[in-house]
Amino acid sequence: MHRIALIVASTRTTRFADNPLAWILPKLTGFEVDVVDLRDLNLPYYDLPTPPAWSHRQYSSEAERMLGERLDAADGFIVITNEFNHGYSAALKNVLDHYFIEFSHKPIAFVGYGNVGGSRAIEQLRQVAIELDMVPVKVSVNIMGPQFFAIREGVPVDEAFAPLEDALKRMLEGFTWWADATSAARLAALPAAQPAA
Repeated sequence: MHRIALIVASTRTTRFADNPLAWILPKLTGFEVDVVDLRDLNLPYYDLPTPPAWSHRQYSSEAERMLGERLDAADGFIVITNEFNHGYSAALKNVLDHYFIEFSHKPIAFVGYGNVGGSRAIEQLRQVAIELDMVPVKVSVNIMGPQFFAIREGVPVDEAFAPLEDALKRMLEGFTWWADATSAARLAALPAAQPAA
């Protein structure tokens, strides 16, 4: 069973992200899920002496270590991302900048909301994911105006998001394929155990 770090990127006190989170969680029954809610973290602003790509797992604070271990344990990531000003949130950028090896050689998928379904934020995140040595899953889920209006009018989440079920299914199929492939490759790359002297 693959372990997913389900990252909730919005830190706003009144945020829409809780709706897709409530919709997605029950559909991840085939995975072990760790919800990483950036609103609950106490990660300092990025100010590391050396880039994480050069200094693997050299954490400078307890908050950084605790999150790093959670990310390290994941076989892949699903990000619920808002879109601010044609981009993704500062809190998510801060997390991505703090780590490297914890993300490397793992798939990442996106559920976006905001203008044009968060697609501009997702496109930026795909480039960042590649730089972090991740595999962005092709299919994303884009939550559009009809879903916003339905939620605002009190329509239950499952009913409001029903038109997105097929996209979520295809996204999870792609995610699972890449999680299988990258997990096997990471395992094969581990150094062989040395015989006892």
